[in-house]
Amino acid sequence: MKYSNGKYKLDEYDKILEQNGYHFKGSVETPVEKDEDVDTDTTHLDEVLNELGISRATKGEYSLLLWNDDVNDMIHVVLALYEICKLENDDAMRVMMEAHNKGKAVAKTGSLEEMNKMKQGLNDRGIEATVEK
Repeated sequence: MKYSNGKYKLDEYDKILEQNGYHFKGSVETPVEKDEDVDTDTTHLDEVLNELGISRATKGEYSLLLWNDDVNDMIHVVLALYEICKLENDDAMRVMMEAHNKGKAVAKTGSLEEMNKMKQGLNDRGIEATVEK
């Protein structure tokens, strides 16, 4: 939907990105000067996208998604992430808590073959996981 001046209204994603310091006010026609420093650290942006449930996978990469359920004990899920996905203890806990609080979390990214193998391992333990591009 557009305002009368032709600009689009901000959708929810734009609002969240803007609240986290990402402002897209420039135009495509404005090139970056060669001597100008450009911040290429995307860590914070990746965190914001992950909060929105959007994973950034590079070409050929797949994401292993862990889904929240009301069946599995949290420790069971953390141990499975540690043993099957080879996540460090802190990372396994973070992924489990993110899935618990937000409904899903990206546990790992990689090739389709390795993500499917991990998905099957989690599914075999009764943990809901899927693989997405």
